Parts: sequence; structure tokens; C-alpha cells
Amino acid sequence: MRVLHFMNIPLSIHQIKTEGSEIDHGGGWLAALLGQMFKNTNFTFACATFGKTENLQDTHDDRIQCFVIPRGWARSGSTTAKYLHRCRDLVTEWKPDLLHIHGTEEAYGLLTARGLVKCPTVISLQGLIGPCSDWYRFFGNRSFFDILRMHRMLEYAVMRGQLNMYLRFKKNAKREREIISGNRFFIGRTAWDRAYILAINSAAKYFHGGELLREAFWQKRWDLARGKRHRIIFTNAGHPRKGTEVLLDAVKLLRSHYPDLQVAIAGGISHRSGYGKYIRCRISELGNTAIELGQLNAQQMATELCNSHVFVSPSYIDNSPNAVCEAQMIGMPVLATYTGGVPSLIAEGLTGLFFPTGDAPMLAARLREIFENDALAMKLGSQAHEAASQRHDPGLVVKEILAVYEEVLSKAA
Repeated sequence: MRVLHFMNIPLSIHQIKTEGSEIDHGGGWLAALLGQMFKNTNFTFACATFGKTENLQDTHDDRIQCFVIPRGWARSGSTTAKYLHRCRDLVTEWKPDLLHIHGTEEAYGLLTARGLVKCPTVISLQGLIGPCSDWYRFFGNRSFFDILRMHRMLEYAVMRGQLNMYLRFKKNAKREREIISGNRFFIGRTAWDRAYILAINSAAKYFHGGELLREAFWQKRWDLARGKRHRIIFTNAGHPRKGTEVLLDAVKLLRSHYPDLQVAIAGGISHRSGYGKYIRCRISELGNTAIELGQLNAQQMATELCNSHVFVSPSYIDNSPNAVCEAQMIGMPVLATYTGGVPSLIAEGLTGLFFPTGDAPMLAARLREIFENDALAMKLGSQAHEAASQRHDPGLVVKEILAVYEEVLSKAA
């Protein structure tokens, strides 16, 4: 069978064959999935994504072909006919038996929603732009004055920065709604994304399909005796909806009680954007209590998780954050906001602890529970590892996806 994958992040043949082990961005789980399917099926794959190139780029080896579709320097999210027609032409030339579109963030789902191609198609859900485009989720509990402080003056002039990104999110949310309304088959993994799909398209066929984690998170195990006590680890501080400031406020409340307290922030923070400058200013208020780890590959991230006491996800909205799943797989305690699809990942008091979105004092209280109760921390971590091992089992995930392919092809026929 020939399966053409449209995705938001370009992957190389090497990354797919090594199952994303060296990737330090959000595409690792997708490379892991394609790598497993490459090893366990005789399918022929093609991966396609928009890129900042003037001509179609094509690399191929064995049964894998990778395309970068030219979009020049146009901003992500463009939906003009020219870009969609390039995708249509690729589908026509490559002749897949099935299209697998990963995410609703880009325009690929419009190919079938607008009838440009007739190939059987299934869309995997990642995040959902619509809920993320709500003002109170996008900016969290920041005041309008804080939002202005997140921008450099130049960003207003060149239409960049968080406010402009918010407007793009609102625009792209309309396109996402057209994609959901105009397609039939969807793969999701939380009760929350299922509810949103069926609310928009009651005739949609929703399948559950798990995702894979990179090998490094299977190999390492957290042990409180070997980690650094009172070290909190967090990732993805590059956007206000991720709740970085809530965590920083909670750390401020705890510093006097735990002199060795440390918060380690993984992931890139822009050195050029107004928001990058703004959040770094907030981080600097904590002095040596806060450290930036920068972009990490899977091995490095797994090591940093093992070196920490607890993982925190303070997001205002999320579907199925990979960082939470990776921390659970390592077997460490996880604290997260009760939002979006996260309740499908965590059972309160069994595989993690919840706190309300935007509530720094409650987060501080939950951190105290972990810091003061080693038995609780170890129980949460052990049970989280057991649950994550079942949820992300490669054999099960591949079996689920293949079963979806079979049913989509059958129903489409």
C-alpha cells in the first residue's frame, strides 16, 4: 500500500529510520510512528510538508520518499489556491492509496474538504486551533498591560508578535472548522478532541489512535534517590498559553521554604521576539533559582527528567502534550492543569496531580505535597510509567493505525 503523509514539520529519511531519536523538536513522535510502520509493514511511504523553498524538493530511499512543497517565505497558514494546487498535483503524481494528514493547523485538510482530491483520507488530530484561539486561553490571565509588554515596538510595525499571532490563530480557526466539517475520518486520543470533532461534525467517524514516544524515554527510569531534590522541570516556555508565569509565581511562593529550589526550563525561548524578552525578564527575577536548558534531543531531555524531582505542565489549554507523556514514561511524578485532553492522560492521585489553570498558590501547594511525601511521589511515578507503557506500546499503536487504515479504505470504497 502507498500512503502519503502530509505533516507540519519536515522529516528526513534518516530521522524516520532512527525513529526520531536525534530530533529536538515536536516531530519526534511522528518520526517514531513512521519508523515503526516502516519496520513492521511493507508499505511505501511519502512525507510532504510546506517549506521555505522555491522548488519542490524530493529525497528518496528504499520505500520512503520525502517532499518539501515550495511556499517561499509566505507565512505558515497560507491557504491560497496556489499552495493547495501544488499539494493536489503531488497527490495526482504520486498516486497514493491513502492520505494521512497529521494535524489541522495547516491547510492540507482543505484538499478533501474542497474536493480537490478524491483519495481516501484520514486526519490525525494534534492540537486544536479553535479552543487555543480563545483570548483567555491564548494569553492566560495576563493583563492587557502585560500583553503590550510582550511586544517590541518594531513587532507592531511589521505585524509580528503575540497580538498578530492571536489574529492569525482566529483566522486559522475558521479554516480548521472548514477542515473538520468537510472531512469524514479522524484519529484522536482524548475525550476532549473527540468532543470537539463531533460538536462540529456530528457525522464524522472518530477512531482512537495512540502515539509513539522516542526510544530514549523507554530506556531511562526516574529514581528519587538519584535525582536532585526540589528541582522542577518544565518545557515549552515560548508562548503565554503554556502558563510559564504561573509556574514562576508558584516558585516565588516556595523559595523561602526550600533554599535549594530550582526550576529548569527546557525548550527554546526566542532571543529576538518581544515575548522572549518579556518571559526572560520574568525568569531573571528568580536569579539562580531558574535555569534555561535550551533545545534538547530525546536523550538529553530524558536525562534532565531523571535529574529532577517533579514535572509540571501549567498550560491553559492542551490536548495530549507529549512532554507530559514523556515524563510519565520516565516514571516521575507529574503535576498538570485540568484542561483540554490532559484528563485523558492523568488519573488524579494515581498517575499525577491536578491544579486549576492559572492558580499559582494551588500549584505551590501541590508541589509541597510532592516535596514532603516521598512515598506519594514514587507511587505517582511508578503508576504513571505503567499507564504510559500501555498507552504508548509500539505494537498496540501500530495495530490501531493499521486498523484505521483498513476501515477507512473499506468505508471509502
